[in-house]
Amino acid sequence: MDIQRAMNSMHTRLKLVAFVHFILIVLALGSAWLPSAYLFYNLLYMVALFWAIHCRESIDAVQICAVINGFSFFFDLMGIISYFPSHGIFSAVFAILNLVIRPFSLLLLQRELSDRGGSFDLGYDGSGGVGEHPTSYEDIDAPHQQTPSHGQVNVNLFK
Repeated sequence: MDIQRAMNSMHTRLKLVAFVHFILIVLALGSAWLPSAYLFYNLLYMVALFWAIHCRESIDAVQICAVINGFSFFFDLMGIISYFPSHGIFSAVFAILNLVIRPFSLLLLQRELSDRGGSFDLGYDGSGGVGEHPTSYEDIDAPHQQTPSHGQVNVNLFK
């Protein structure tokens, strides 16, 4: 199997990220030194990864997965620094490996997101769907401003 070709195929990247993080999370949770929050946010991350794998066209799934992964990096760092064990070093090694792998998986998620036609731009541009940056949804019930055509005179009867 050609690794480079596998990394360039869209859905293989997500499956690889999910597989690696799953194994590292399970091995890191082999001891009871990590806080329960570690399990919580990693479970959310895995659910978001499976959602992104399942919904092959969804940009939102990959964006949410990437955001959770980015925050999880900092949560992992705080958890490892705060709760580093005096025993159970085996699970600590895998927690540290999971922490080290997160930036690389974030790059793979960014690549997946760009292949799906999305970006990390999470802000709202304020266009409302009409004008320079149209969206796929346009409210047809909204009142539109009407301009008079050429040759038509507006007469105000109530002055």
